[in-house]
Amino acid sequence: MAPHAEEIIEPLPPFVSVLLANRSKVGIRFPTRRQKEWQHSQLRTPLTQRVFSWGSSPYLPDTPSASFYRLYQFFVVDWTIQFRNELDYFWGQASWPLSDLPDPDLEEGDRVLSEEAKLRKAVMAGLTRIMALAYNRLISKGLPRDAPAIVDDWEELKARPRVLEKIPRWAEEMGKIEPQVDLPDKEGKVLEEGEEGDEEFARYGIRVATPHWVFV
Repeated sequence: MAPHAEEIIEPLPPFVSVLLANRSKVGIRFPTRRQKEWQHSQLRTPLTQRVFSWGSSPYLPDTPSASFYRLYQFFVVDWTIQFRNELDYFWGQASWPLSDLPDPDLEEGDRVLSEEAKLRKAVMAGLTRIMALAYNRLISKGLPRDAPAIVDDWEELKARPRVLEKIPRWAEEMGKIEPQVDLPDKEGKVLEEGEEGDEEFARYGIRVATPHWVFV
């Protein structure tokens, strides 16, 4: 039996510098037309289970962390289409509370975080706030995450309690990294001097344009 999604500790994604050094690798790893083939955990199914499940995927089912780490990569390389697709995909998994995303520090153990690890965590923290904005916009309008694909009774949906998504505690407690880091867009350009960046990422010392987070 496969472990529950919340029990799986996914390997952390590459650092920001690694992703920016070779953006094309993200496109090769996550092709647009074959999303079902990579929407899974990065951990493989135990060999004994694969032997008795001929034809099934060699990977464990998808997890909140795996999806979130894909979202992070799409954001860093400024791949708007895949970013919005993944944002929408995570939204559609109603059993994945945003607040439950694990602290990426846990993978580092008791070691002092490197500057690269701090930047990666800061980007992830900013992303949780973007996700909260995107999801709570819909929830506030009466569209819960577990709404059916085809809505027959909008009044029933609107009558449900509106439970807003919250960012994880680690993102709430995350401080601002110093010095400030400018993230470039897909053309390698950073915001010009005096040009305002996204306020959610600015909380964490990151200067970057606001991503396209409205998906419905």
